[in-house]
Amino acid sequence: MKKIRSLSKAKIDEISALIGASFWDWPYEEGEGGLKPFFPSKEAMTEYMKSFVIAGIESGTFYSTDNGEGYILITDTNGNHPNFGSIVRMAKRMKNALGGWGKLFSFLKQANSGSKGKPLEIQMKKQKKPYVKVEMLIVTEKYQGQGYMRKLMEFAYRMADKNGCPCILDTDAKGKCDRYVHLGMKLVQTREAAGCKIYDLMYSKGDT
Repeated sequence: MKKIRSLSKAKIDEISALIGASFWDWPYEEGEGGLKPFFPSKEAMTEYMKSFVIAGIESGTFYSTDNGEGYILITDTNGNHPNFGSIVRMAKRMKNALGGWGKLFSFLKQANSGSKGKPLEIQMKKQKKPYVKVEMLIVTEKYQGQGYMRKLMEFAYRMADKNGCPCILDTDAKGKCDRYVHLGMKLVQTREAAGCKIYDLMYSKGDT
């Protein structure tokens, strides 16, 4: 695994398109859909995802397998996350993807609220509990089904173990949730945000 501090524009576009497609083209069940309803097109979703990729590269929180088979964006409560300037640039890219500041603020409000509990990350911040969070993960199409998703997740788990804290993530489809459970996470809660189901998961060394 290696930290990515720079990538060509073409490679950033490629990775962002893969991530966008993983949300746009996913065969969601009834009551799911995650981010998709907020975006006018697949291209807009790709631009939104690009904001995360660029912020991860800028902040040193974006990693890849040795030969670029897969990529993962990991933040934590020890200061490893985008800085203020990067967050501002990220917000501007999100705004452009969603079609304006009003739509961005509406999206963020709905994504961070909902029935049956607040997001796990917000709960842990309120309780001042440390965590490592997987913000984004993608295995390139050529290498899917070859164990790279497990390799990426195990890298995140090792980071959490080193920090003595849990690893968390949220996902927007039961099928994706099941994959993470298979890779060692536990489903903590299922909530609704923006009218869609969101699955909050956690890995903790003590649970293995």
